[in-house]
Amino acid sequence: MLALAFRVLGNMNYAEQAIQSTFITIWKNADTYEEEAGPAKGWIYSILRFRIGVLYKQHYDSIQAAAQNTDPLLSETLINLQADIHDAEESHSVFYGYLDELPVEPQRALINMYFSASEQASTATFLNMPLGRFKENILLGLRHLSKKLESFPHHVENEKIGEYVLGGLSGEEERYILQLFNQDSSAANIALIWEAHFTEFLDQLPQQTPPQRLWDSIRHNLKGTEESGNIPDTTGEYPASSFIPGHIKEACLDLWGNVKLWQACSLVLAILSATLVIMMPSSSNMPKMIAIMSDPAQNIQTAWVIKINQDGSAQFKPLIQQNIAENLEMEVWTQSNASGNDYRSLGTIKSSTPFNLQADTLGKTVPGQLFQISLEPVGGSKTNKPSGSVLYQGRLVDVSN
Repeated sequence: MLALAFRVLGNMNYAEQAIQSTFITIWKNADTYEEEAGPAKGWIYSILRFRIGVLYKQHYDSIQAAAQNTDPLLSETLINLQADIHDAEESHSVFYGYLDELPVEPQRALINMYFSASEQASTATFLNMPLGRFKENILLGLRHLSKKLESFPHHVENEKIGEYVLGGLSGEEERYILQLFNQDSSAANIALIWEAHFTEFLDQLPQQTPPQRLWDSIRHNLKGTEESGNIPDTTGEYPASSFIPGHIKEACLDLWGNVKLWQACSLVLAILSATLVIMMPSSSNMPKMIAIMSDPAQNIQTAWVIKINQDGSAQFKPLIQQNIAENLEMEVWTQSNASGNDYRSLGTIKSSTPFNLQADTLGKTVPGQLFQISLEPVGGSKTNKPSGSVLYQGRLVDVSN
Protein backbone atom coordinates (compact mmCIF):
# COMPACT_ATOMS: atom_id res chain seq x y z
CA MET A 1 0.00 0.00 0.00
CA LEU A 2 2.68 2.46 1.05
CA ALA A 3 5.05 1.11 -1.60
CA LEU A 4 2.74 1.99 -4.47
CA ALA A 5 1.84 5.40 -3.06
CA PHE A 6 5.56 6.10 -2.88
CA ARG A 7 6.10 4.73 -6.39
CA VAL A 8 3.45 6.98 -7.93
CA LEU A 9 4.18 10.14 -5.92
CA GLY A 10 7.96 9.72 -5.63
CA ASN A 11 7.98 11.32 -2.18
CA MET A 12 7.62 9.45 1.11
CA ASN A 13 5.99 12.41 2.84
CA TYR A 14 3.28 12.61 0.17
CA ALA A 15 2.90 8.83 0.23
CA GLU A 16 2.29 8.86 3.98
CA GLN A 17 -0.23 11.67 3.54
CA ALA A 18 -2.11 9.51 1.03
CA ILE A 19 -2.16 6.55 3.42
CA GLN A 20 -3.23 8.70 6.35
CA SER A 21 -6.12 10.39 4.55
CA THR A 22 -7.23 7.03 3.16
CA PHE A 23 -7.39 5.30 6.54
CA ILE A 24 -9.16 8.26 8.13
CA THR A 25 -11.75 8.24 5.35
CA ILE A 26 -12.26 4.49 5.76
CA TRP A 27 -12.59 4.89 9.52
CA LYS A 28 -15.19 7.63 9.31
CA ASN A 29 -17.21 6.06 6.48
CA ALA A 30 -17.04 2.32 7.13
CA ASP A 31 -20.76 2.17 7.94
CA THR A 32 -21.61 3.47 4.46
CA TYR A 33 -20.06 0.50 2.70
CA GLU A 34 -22.51 -1.92 1.08
CA GLU A 35 -21.35 -5.35 -0.01
CA GLU A 36 -23.59 -5.18 -3.07
CA ALA A 37 -21.31 -2.47 -4.48
CA GLY A 38 -18.40 -4.88 -4.72
CA PRO A 39 -15.59 -6.33 -2.59
CA ALA A 40 -14.56 -4.38 0.51
CA LYS A 41 -11.00 -4.53 -0.79
CA GLY A 42 -12.04 -2.66 -3.91
CA TRP A 43 -13.90 -0.04 -1.90
CA ILE A 44 -10.77 0.63 0.16
CA TYR A 45 -8.53 0.73 -2.89
CA SER A 46 -10.79 3.24 -4.63
CA ILE A 47 -10.39 5.69 -1.77
CA LEU A 48 -6.62 5.33 -1.77
CA ARG A 49 -6.33 5.76 -5.54
CA PHE A 50 -8.45 8.90 -5.38
CA ARG A 51 -6.37 10.39 -2.56
CA ILE A 52 -3.15 9.73 -4.48
CA GLY A 53 -4.65 11.48 -7.50
CA VAL A 54 -5.54 14.53 -5.41
CA LEU A 55 -2.03 14.75 -3.96
CA TYR A 56 -0.50 14.31 -7.40
CA LYS A 57 -2.42 17.32 -8.69
CA GLN A 58 -1.70 19.41 -5.61
CA HIS A 59 2.06 18.81 -5.78
CA TYR A 60 2.50 18.34 -9.52
CA ASP A 61 5.47 20.69 -9.91
CA SER A 62 7.51 19.27 -7.03
CA ILE A 63 6.74 15.69 -8.05
CA GLN A 64 7.90 16.37 -11.60
CA ALA A 65 11.05 18.07 -10.33
CA ALA A 66 11.86 15.09 -8.11
CA ALA A 67 11.24 12.73 -11.02
CA GLN A 68 14.19 14.15 -12.94
CA ASN A 69 16.48 11.51 -11.51
CA THR A 70 14.05 8.60 -11.93
CA ASP A 71 12.93 6.57 -14.90
CA PRO A 72 9.49 7.82 -15.97
CA LEU A 73 8.96 4.80 -18.21
CA LEU A 74 9.12 2.42 -15.25
CA SER A 75 11.13 0.20 -17.56
CA GLU A 76 12.71 -1.66 -14.70
CA THR A 77 9.21 -2.56 -13.49
CA LEU A 78 8.35 -3.88 -16.93
CA ILE A 79 11.58 -5.90 -17.06
CA ASN A 80 10.85 -7.40 -13.67
CA LEU A 81 7.32 -8.18 -14.75
CA GLN A 82 8.54 -10.07 -17.81
CA ALA A 83 11.14 -11.93 -15.76
CA ASP A 84 8.68 -12.91 -13.07
CA ILE A 85 5.82 -14.07 -15.27
CA HIS A 86 6.97 -17.68 -15.38
CA ASP A 87 7.53 -17.74 -11.62
CA ALA A 88 4.02 -16.36 -11.20
CA GLU A 89 2.65 -19.09 -13.48
CA GLU A 90 4.35 -21.71 -11.36
CA SER A 91 2.49 -20.30 -8.35
CA HIS A 92 -0.77 -20.58 -10.31
CA SER A 93 -1.20 -16.89 -11.10
CA VAL A 94 -3.84 -17.08 -13.82
CA PHE A 95 -3.61 -13.36 -14.50
CA TYR A 96 0.11 -13.48 -15.35
CA GLY A 97 -0.42 -16.52 -17.53
CA TYR A 98 -2.94 -14.69 -19.70
CA LEU A 99 -0.91 -11.49 -19.62
CA ASP A 100 2.07 -13.38 -21.00
CA GLU A 101 0.00 -14.35 -24.05
CA LEU A 102 -0.10 -10.70 -25.13
CA PRO A 103 2.56 -9.03 -27.28
CA VAL A 104 5.06 -6.94 -25.34
CA GLU A 105 3.67 -3.58 -26.50
CA PRO A 106 0.17 -4.06 -24.97
CA GLN A 107 1.84 -5.30 -21.79
CA ARG A 108 3.96 -2.13 -21.68
CA ALA A 109 0.88 0.03 -22.18
CA LEU A 110 -1.09 -1.72 -19.43
CA ILE A 111 1.58 -1.74 -16.74
CA ASN A 112 2.83 1.80 -17.38
CA MET A 113 -0.70 3.21 -17.34
CA TYR A 114 -1.41 1.34 -14.11
CA PHE A 115 1.60 2.89 -12.38
CA SER A 116 1.00 6.37 -13.81
CA ALA A 117 -0.94 9.22 -12.25
CA SER A 118 -0.86 11.14 -15.55
CA GLU A 119 -3.21 11.32 -18.51
CA GLN A 120 -3.04 8.70 -21.24
CA ALA A 121 -1.45 11.23 -23.58
CA SER A 122 1.43 11.86 -21.17
CA THR A 123 2.03 8.17 -20.58
CA ALA A 124 1.94 7.46 -24.31
CA THR A 125 4.49 10.23 -24.86
CA PHE A 126 6.81 8.77 -22.23
CA LEU A 127 6.60 5.46 -24.07
CA ASN A 128 7.30 7.17 -27.40
CA MET A 129 4.01 5.76 -28.64
CA PRO A 130 1.33 7.68 -30.58
CA LEU A 131 -1.77 8.16 -28.44
CA GLY A 132 -3.98 6.29 -30.91
CA ARG A 133 -1.74 3.24 -30.89
CA PHE A 134 -1.38 3.46 -27.11
CA LYS A 135 -5.17 3.31 -26.67
CA GLU A 136 -5.40 0.44 -29.16
CA ASN A 137 -2.83 -1.50 -27.14
CA ILE A 138 -4.70 -0.81 -23.90
CA LEU A 139 -8.01 -2.02 -25.35
CA LEU A 140 -6.36 -5.03 -27.00
CA GLY A 141 -4.91 -6.10 -23.69
CA LEU A 142 -8.14 -5.53 -21.78
CA ARG A 143 -10.20 -7.37 -24.39
CA HIS A 144 -7.90 -10.37 -24.19
CA LEU A 145 -7.90 -10.46 -20.39
CA SER A 146 -11.67 -10.02 -20.06
CA LYS A 147 -12.25 -12.97 -22.40
CA LYS A 148 -9.75 -15.21 -20.63
CA LEU A 149 -10.52 -14.40 -17.00
CA GLU A 150 -13.69 -16.16 -15.88
CA SER A 151 -14.61 -13.68 -13.16
CA PHE A 152 -16.13 -11.11 -15.52
CA PRO A 153 -19.89 -11.03 -16.14
CA HIS A 154 -20.89 -10.10 -19.67
CA HIS A 155 -21.06 -6.34 -20.23
CA VAL A 156 -20.74 -4.38 -23.47
CA GLU A 157 -18.42 -1.87 -21.77
CA ASN A 158 -16.07 -4.34 -20.07
CA GLU A 159 -12.96 -2.98 -21.78
CA LYS A 160 -13.93 0.67 -21.32
CA ILE A 161 -14.52 0.09 -17.62
CA GLY A 162 -11.10 -1.56 -17.37
CA GLU A 163 -9.58 1.42 -19.15
CA TYR A 164 -11.19 3.69 -16.55
CA VAL A 165 -9.72 1.59 -13.73
CA LEU A 166 -6.23 1.95 -15.22
CA GLY A 167 -6.74 5.73 -15.17
CA GLY A 168 -5.81 8.63 -17.40
CA LEU A 169 -9.03 8.98 -19.42
CA SER A 170 -10.07 12.34 -20.79
CA GLY A 171 -12.69 14.30 -18.90
CA GLU A 172 -15.41 13.37 -21.38
CA GLU A 173 -14.55 9.66 -21.24
CA GLU A 174 -14.43 9.69 -17.45
CA ARG A 175 -17.80 11.43 -17.19
CA TYR A 176 -19.31 8.76 -19.44
CA ILE A 177 -18.09 5.96 -17.17
CA LEU A 178 -19.22 7.71 -13.99
CA GLN A 179 -22.67 8.16 -15.53
CA LEU A 180 -22.64 4.45 -16.37
CA PHE A 181 -21.83 3.63 -12.73
CA ASN A 182 -24.77 5.72 -11.56
CA GLN A 183 -27.12 3.96 -13.97
CA ASP A 184 -25.79 0.40 -13.80
CA SER A 185 -24.59 -1.12 -10.53
CA SER A 186 -23.07 -4.08 -12.37
CA ALA A 187 -20.67 -1.69 -14.12
CA ALA A 188 -19.22 -0.58 -10.78
CA ASN A 189 -18.89 -4.20 -9.73
CA ILE A 190 -16.96 -4.98 -12.93
CA ALA A 191 -14.63 -2.08 -12.16
CA LEU A 192 -13.79 -3.62 -8.79
CA ILE A 193 -13.11 -6.95 -10.50
CA TRP A 194 -10.66 -5.24 -12.85
CA GLU A 195 -9.00 -3.50 -9.93
CA ALA A 196 -8.57 -6.78 -8.06
CA HIS A 197 -6.84 -8.35 -11.06
CA PHE A 198 -4.56 -5.34 -11.59
CA THR A 199 -3.19 -5.67 -8.06
CA GLU A 200 -1.13 -8.57 -9.43
CA PHE A 201 1.23 -5.91 -10.82
CA LEU A 202 2.18 -4.95 -7.28
CA ASP A 203 4.35 -8.03 -6.92
CA GLN A 204 6.95 -6.00 -8.81
CA LEU A 205 7.34 -3.37 -6.06
CA PRO A 206 9.64 -3.61 -3.03
CA GLN A 207 7.69 -3.56 0.19
CA GLN A 208 7.69 -0.38 2.30
CA THR A 209 7.10 -0.85 6.03
CA PRO A 210 4.73 1.83 7.40
CA PRO A 211 6.58 3.75 10.14
CA GLN A 212 5.09 4.01 13.63
CA ARG A 213 4.74 7.79 13.21
CA LEU A 214 2.23 7.24 10.42
CA TRP A 215 -0.21 5.29 12.57
CA ASP A 216 0.37 7.69 15.47
CA SER A 217 -0.56 10.56 13.16
CA ILE A 218 -3.72 8.76 12.05
CA ARG A 219 -4.76 8.24 15.67
CA HIS A 220 -3.99 11.87 16.47
CA ASN A 221 -6.13 13.14 13.59
CA LEU A 222 -9.05 10.96 14.65
CA LYS A 223 -9.12 12.37 18.18
CA GLY A 224 -12.19 14.42 18.82
CA THR A 225 -14.36 12.47 16.40
CA GLU A 226 -17.29 10.46 17.61
CA GLU A 227 -15.37 7.30 16.80
CA SER A 228 -12.24 8.25 18.74
CA GLY A 229 -13.15 6.06 21.66
CA ASN A 230 -12.54 3.05 19.46
CA ILE A 231 -9.12 4.08 18.18
CA PRO A 232 -6.84 1.08 18.74
CA ASP A 233 -3.73 1.02 20.85
CA THR A 234 -0.66 1.00 18.61
CA THR A 235 1.17 -1.59 20.68
CA GLY A 236 -0.40 -4.26 18.44
CA GLU A 237 1.11 -5.20 15.11
CA TYR A 238 -1.74 -3.78 13.01
CA PRO A 239 -4.52 -1.25 13.52
CA ALA A 240 -7.89 -2.77 14.39
CA SER A 241 -11.09 -1.67 16.07
CA SER A 242 -14.49 -2.95 16.99
CA PHE A 243 -15.86 0.20 15.37
CA ILE A 244 -15.03 -1.12 11.90
CA PRO A 245 -17.38 -3.83 10.58
CA GLY A 246 -15.76 -7.24 10.33
CA HIS A 247 -15.44 -7.42 6.55
CA ILE A 248 -13.92 -3.92 6.43
CA LYS A 249 -11.62 -4.68 9.37
CA GLU A 250 -10.30 -7.83 7.71
CA ALA A 251 -9.53 -5.98 4.50
CA CYS A 252 -7.84 -3.18 6.46
CA LEU A 253 -5.61 -5.68 8.24
CA ASP A 254 -4.59 -7.21 4.93
CA LEU A 255 -3.91 -3.79 3.46
CA TRP A 256 -1.83 -2.64 6.41
CA GLY A 257 0.55 -5.55 6.15
CA ASN A 258 0.50 -6.65 2.52
CA VAL A 259 1.81 -4.54 -0.34
CA LYS A 260 0.25 -6.88 -2.91
CA LEU A 261 -3.23 -5.68 -1.98
CA TRP A 262 -3.17 -2.19 -3.49
CA GLN A 263 -4.31 0.03 -6.35
CA ALA A 264 -7.69 1.12 -7.61
CA CYS A 265 -9.64 3.40 -9.85
CA SER A 266 -11.33 6.51 -8.49
CA LEU A 267 -14.64 4.71 -7.88
CA VAL A 268 -14.96 6.72 -4.67
CA LEU A 269 -16.62 9.34 -6.87
CA ALA A 270 -19.46 6.92 -7.52
CA ILE A 271 -19.51 4.74 -4.39
CA LEU A 272 -19.21 7.52 -1.81
CA SER A 273 -21.08 10.27 -3.62
CA ALA A 274 -23.92 10.32 -1.09
CA THR A 275 -21.73 10.22 1.99
CA LEU A 276 -18.36 11.77 1.24
CA VAL A 277 -17.55 15.15 -0.31
CA ILE A 278 -13.94 15.77 -1.24
CA MET A 279 -12.92 19.09 -2.73
CA MET A 280 -10.64 18.72 -5.73
CA PRO A 281 -7.74 21.16 -5.91
CA SER A 282 -7.57 23.85 -8.52
CA SER A 283 -6.05 22.70 -11.79
CA SER A 284 -4.63 26.14 -12.56
CA ASN A 285 -1.10 24.87 -11.91
CA MET A 286 -1.50 21.90 -14.23
CA PRO A 287 0.11 22.15 -17.67
CA LYS A 288 -2.03 22.30 -20.76
CA MET A 289 0.64 20.72 -22.98
CA ILE A 290 3.92 18.90 -22.51
CA ALA A 291 6.73 17.72 -24.77
CA ILE A 292 9.22 14.99 -23.97
CA MET A 293 12.53 15.63 -25.74
CA SER A 294 14.94 12.79 -26.47
CA ASP A 295 17.77 11.91 -28.84
CA PRO A 296 16.14 11.57 -32.29
CA ALA A 297 18.59 8.82 -33.22
CA GLN A 298 18.04 6.62 -30.17
CA ASN A 299 14.76 7.88 -28.70
CA ILE A 300 15.44 6.03 -25.44
CA GLN A 301 16.33 8.39 -22.60
CA THR A 302 14.25 11.45 -21.86
CA ALA A 303 16.55 14.49 -21.91
CA TRP A 304 14.26 17.51 -21.48
CA VAL A 305 10.66 18.07 -20.45
CA ILE A 306 8.79 21.13 -21.71
CA LYS A 307 5.67 22.20 -19.83
CA ILE A 308 3.32 24.74 -21.41
CA ASN A 309 1.33 26.44 -18.65
CA GLN A 310 -2.26 27.63 -18.79
CA ASP A 311 -1.09 31.23 -19.33
CA GLY A 312 0.98 30.26 -22.37
CA SER A 313 4.36 30.47 -20.65
CA ALA A 314 6.77 27.53 -20.76
CA GLN A 315 9.14 25.76 -18.42
CA PHE A 316 12.10 23.82 -19.80
CA LYS A 317 13.59 21.26 -17.42
CA PRO A 318 16.64 19.10 -18.21
CA LEU A 319 16.75 15.50 -17.03
CA ILE A 320 20.38 14.94 -18.04
CA GLN A 321 23.55 17.03 -18.05
CA GLN A 322 25.03 17.89 -21.45
CA ASN A 323 28.67 18.99 -21.51
CA ILE A 324 29.73 20.94 -24.60
CA ALA A 325 32.89 22.64 -25.79
CA GLU A 326 33.53 26.30 -24.98
CA ASN A 327 33.14 27.34 -28.63
CA LEU A 328 29.67 25.80 -28.89
CA GLU A 329 26.18 26.51 -27.56
CA MET A 330 22.83 24.77 -27.59
CA GLU A 331 20.06 26.54 -29.49
CA VAL A 332 16.37 25.95 -28.79
CA TRP A 333 14.01 25.84 -31.77
CA THR A 334 10.31 25.45 -32.42
CA GLN A 335 8.47 24.61 -35.60
CA SER A 336 4.66 24.76 -35.65
CA ASN A 337 4.22 23.44 -39.20
CA ALA A 338 5.79 20.00 -39.50
CA SER A 339 5.60 20.04 -43.30
CA GLY A 340 7.10 23.50 -43.65
CA ASN A 341 10.37 25.21 -42.84
CA ASP A 342 9.14 27.76 -40.31
CA TYR A 343 11.86 27.27 -37.71
CA ARG A 344 12.02 29.93 -35.03
CA SER A 345 14.87 30.27 -32.56
CA LEU A 346 13.94 30.65 -28.90
CA GLY A 347 17.50 31.49 -27.85
CA THR A 348 20.74 29.79 -26.93
CA ILE A 349 21.84 28.12 -23.71
CA LYS A 350 25.31 27.11 -22.57
CA SER A 351 24.45 24.31 -20.18
CA SER A 352 21.64 21.98 -19.15
CA THR A 353 19.91 24.21 -16.64
CA PRO A 354 16.17 24.90 -16.22
CA PHE A 355 14.79 28.04 -17.82
CA ASN A 356 11.43 29.69 -18.45
CA LEU A 357 9.95 31.53 -21.42
CA GLN A 358 7.12 34.03 -21.22
CA ALA A 359 4.10 33.62 -23.48
CA ASP A 360 4.98 36.60 -25.68
CA THR A 361 8.45 35.17 -26.31
CA LEU A 362 7.23 31.66 -26.93
CA GLY A 363 4.34 32.64 -29.18
CA LYS A 364 1.34 30.50 -30.01
CA THR A 365 1.66 26.79 -29.22
CA VAL A 366 -0.44 23.93 -30.57
CA PRO A 367 -0.52 20.15 -30.07
CA GLY A 368 2.01 18.45 -32.31
CA GLN A 369 4.32 21.47 -32.39
CA LEU A 370 7.96 20.45 -32.71
CA PHE A 371 10.71 21.58 -30.34
CA GLN A 372 14.39 20.89 -30.95
CA ILE A 373 17.73 21.62 -29.33
CA SER A 374 20.68 21.77 -31.72
CA LEU A 375 24.41 22.15 -31.26
CA GLU A 376 25.58 25.46 -32.77
CA PRO A 377 28.56 27.84 -32.79
CA VAL A 378 28.61 30.55 -30.14
CA GLY A 379 25.96 33.09 -31.11
CA GLY A 380 23.67 30.52 -32.69
CA SER A 381 22.87 29.35 -36.19
CA LYS A 382 23.26 31.84 -39.04
CA THR A 383 20.72 30.07 -41.29
CA ASN A 384 17.51 30.62 -39.27
CA LYS A 385 17.24 26.86 -38.76
CA PRO A 386 19.38 24.20 -37.08
CA SER A 387 22.78 24.07 -38.79
CA GLY A 388 24.43 21.66 -36.37
CA SER A 389 23.43 18.30 -34.97
CA VAL A 390 19.95 18.07 -33.45
CA LEU A 391 20.60 16.74 -29.95
CA TYR A 392 17.03 16.43 -28.72
CA GLN A 393 13.53 16.83 -30.08
CA GLY A 394 9.93 16.26 -29.07
CA ARG A 395 6.37 17.31 -29.91
CA LEU A 396 3.72 18.90 -27.72
CA VAL A 397 0.90 16.72 -26.45
CA ASP A 398 -2.35 18.18 -25.08
CA VAL A 399 -2.85 17.04 -21.46
CA SER A 400 -5.47 19.60 -20.45
CA ASN A 401 -8.48 17.26 -20.56
